[in-house]
Amino acid sequence: MQSLMKFVFVALTVLFGAALVTSAHAQSSNRVVVDIPFDFSVGSTLLRAGNYKVEEVQSGILVFNGNDGQDHQFALTVGEEASNQDNQPKLIFTRYGDGTFLNKVFLSGSDDYRQLLPSSREKKLIQKRTSGEELSLLVQSGR
Repeated sequence: MQSLMKFVFVALTVLFGAALVTSAHAQSSNRVVVDIPFDFSVGSTLLRAGNYKVEEVQSGILVFNGNDGQDHQFALTVGEEASNQDNQPKLIFTRYGDGTFLNKVFLSGSDDYRQLLPSSREKKLIQKRTSGEELSLLVQSGR
């Protein structure tokens, strides 16, 4: 029963997010373009290395669109604040062994960022290893 409720929640979230993409696309200035040179996970979904547009379509919801038109992923996030010393938009990843997970997205040069919620796979890797290697990619402003 719990897994059915979880599935329904995820399906409704994705459908809700998809409906917002069209209307928010023209309005959003919180958008960056980044070339990610390695495969990475957003939540429980593995995305291939490549060029992505990352956009906040609604407070707390990020969408990742690959330039190839095939990779498309939504992520629920929590707003946080931390020092962004280089004052540049960037994505922060954590690598545990051969798994690389997107954790933070700075859409602007400010100290505000979006924290992605860890997937169950990432939580298991965190439990097995005491620390992960942090990777940071600077990004271009959205086009």
